[in-house]
Amino acid sequence: MRRWLIEKLGGFPDLDAAIAQIKATDDVERKHQLLTLAVKKLFNTIGADDILRMNQEGQWMFQNRPLTPDQVRSLREEAQFFMNSRLWRYIMLDVKYQLNKKMFEESSITMDVMWGKLMLYLNDIIRTRIERMKKSAH
Repeated sequence: MRRWLIEKLGGFPDLDAAIAQIKATDDVERKHQLLTLAVKKLFNTIGADDILRMNQEGQWMFQNRPLTPDQVRSLREEAQFFMNSRLWRYIMLDVKYQLNKKMFEESSITMDVMWGKLMLYLNDIIRTRIERMKKSAH
């Protein structure tokens, strides 16, 4: 009776019913909005204080704690080694190739191109973070 009443009023009695309704719709914009909300709720557990960053005083912080000069020096050396390694170069070329292939050769819908752009953005975030750490003077 409860399930019938919820459905009669236009609601979803459980998660499976909501998923089935989303799958059945052709409204790509609405699907995108729902997916964005779901991913944000499920995976946005990391805040700005949790990531490696430089504070206003120019000190490197991680998980809201200052890094020691030895930790910063070690990270800088690791970043320099990593960025200069052949493995990094091989991985970056492979990633760029795969992304270009997906976006320009295999894309069949606009979402494929959007997905590719997001992955390029992720690639840029990683590269920029390592470059910033590599060049860090602190």
